[in-house]
Amino acid sequence: MRWKVILWLVAKGLGLGIGAAAPIGPVNVEIARRTLRAGAMAGFALGCGAVSVDVTYAILSTFSLGRLLNRPAILWPVSVGGILLLTYLGVLCLRGAARDWRADPLAAAKPVGSHHGAYLTGVAMTLLNPMTLAFWFLAVPGTVGNITTHPRHDLPLICVGVFLATIGWVIGFVSLLSWAGKWRRNWWLAAADAAGGALLLAFAAAELWRFTRSFL
Repeated sequence: MRWKVILWLVAKGLGLGIGAAAPIGPVNVEIARRTLRAGAMAGFALGCGAVSVDVTYAILSTFSLGRLLNRPAILWPVSVGGILLLTYLGVLCLRGAARDWRADPLAAAKPVGSHHGAYLTGVAMTLLNPMTLAFWFLAVPGTVGNITTHPRHDLPLICVGVFLATIGWVIGFVSLLSWAGKWRRNWWLAAADAAGGALLLAFAAAELWRFTRSFL
């Protein structure tokens, strides 16, 4: 029956969405740091930027555009851009950690930046993340094949599943961190910035290593 097909397609999208959103990576690190530092809306806005890209990539993967996006002429600029962005954000985190140690509690808790800027950061981080590209255009086709053989009819339902899973992850993750942040102290903010900066730089270094190895 048609409703069984609908449930299956939505469930397929849910699985793909969780696979893209749940693993700890640069975006989740930055969501956590911004939520603890600037509040739930800052983390949520950044997460929404990531969700936008995941849904877009699900659409592109459905239409089998992975071959185009996996060309070296496209992947190399994306890799370089991602490395530079992660390095820039990592350095900003470490600088923020140094400021947090010296700031008073009220000043440290003030939101930093705009929600619009956080959203664009989420878009850029996900768009320039080669691991996200690898998930949608290598792992997904390699493990489940084409997402659907009838994209025109099935794509909306799959994207509903992807959206529900990714936005649900963001809301749950941000809510948990926001709850924990009620007991934050200066050292919490400094630790979040320091750990976030170190992890982002580690992700940048790992991506740089993978990128340089492609030339060897």
